Amino acid sequence: MSLRTHTQSPGSTQEDMVFNLVILSLTELLSLGGLLGNAVALWLLNQNVYRNPFSIYLLDVACADLIFLCCHMVAIVPELLQEQLNFPEFVHISLLMLRFFSYIVGLSLLAAISTEQCLATLFPAWYLCRRPRYLTTCVCALIWVLCLLLDLLLSGACTQFFGAPSYHLCGMLWLVVAVLLAALCCTMCVTSLLLLLRVECGQERHQPRGFSTLVLLAILLFLFCGLPFGIFWLSKNLFWHTPLYFYHFSFFMASVHSAAKPAIYFFLGSTPGQRLQDPLRLVLQRALGDEAELGAVREASQGGLVDMTV
Repeated sequence: MSLRTHTQSPGSTQEDMVFNLVILSLTELLSLGGLLGNAVALWLLNQNVYRNPFSIYLLDVACADLIFLCCHMVAIVPELLQEQLNFPEFVHISLLMLRFFSYIVGLSLLAAISTEQCLATLFPAWYLCRRPRYLTTCVCALIWVLCLLLDLLLSGACTQFFGAPSYHLCGMLWLVVAVLLAALCCTMCVTSLLLLLRVECGQERHQPRGFSTLVLLAILLFLFCGLPFGIFWLSKNLFWHTPLYFYHFSFFMASVHSAAKPAIYFFLGSTPGQRLQDPLRLVLQRALGDEAELGAVREASQGGLVDMTV
C-alpha cells in the first residue's frame, strides 16, 4: 500500500530516485575507502598477530569486513545503474549469502572481543594465569564454522541455491537469527557497560587510552551503524513493515560500520599533533594497548602462561 501511494506522485518519485542514487553513490565511495583501510589493517595485524591475542580478533574482523564490503559494493551496482545490469540468479544469491555470512561473523567476533576484554579487565589475575593459551584462535574458528553452517542452512531453506526451498524451515531459521542477533547485542551492551564502569570508576581512568576504549567505540559504532542492516534483513525475511527509505539507509550505515573501524584504530593509536608522522605499525600497536598495557602484562607473565608473550 505504501509503495503504491509513494509512486503516485511523479515529483516525489523523482526526488526519491535522486536521493537513492546519492545514498548508493556514497555507499560505494565509503565501501571503497573501507576496503583500503581494512586491507592495510589486515596487513599490519598479520605481521603483529602473535604479540597480542586481541590482534587475532581484529584480524578476523578485518577479514569479515573485507568480504562484506566487497559483496556490498558489487550487490548494489544494479540498483546504482537503474537496473541496466542484472546479475544471474546464482551470482545474486551468492552475494547475499556471503554478505550476510560476513555480517554475522563480524557481529559474533565483536561480541567475543567485548566479552574477553571484560573478563581481562574484571579478572586480571585469572586472565594472566588461567586463560587457555589458544582460546582466541579456537573462539574465532568456532565462530566462522557456526556462522557458515547457519548461512548454508538459510540458503538451503530460503532460496533455490541447493534445491526447492522450505518456507516453514526458513521462517524458523530467521527466528533463530533474530534471537541470536538480540543475544549478541545484549552481550555487547552488558559487557560494554561493565567496561565503562570499570574504566570510569576504577584505576584505569588514570591510565592512557587502551584497548578498552577501542572496544567501547566499536560497540557504539555497531549499535548506531551496523545494527540497522541486521534489522533490515530480519524485517525483510520475517515480513515486518519498514519504511521505504530504511532500505538504502541501512545499506549506507552498514558501509559506515565496516569502513570506520580502521579510522578508529588510527585515531586511538595516533599521538595528538603527530597523526600523520607516526608509522602505521606503531599506531596500530598503540590502539591495541601494546605500549601502555601489554608491556606490563608481558613483564608480569614471564613464565609464558599466556600467548601474548609468544
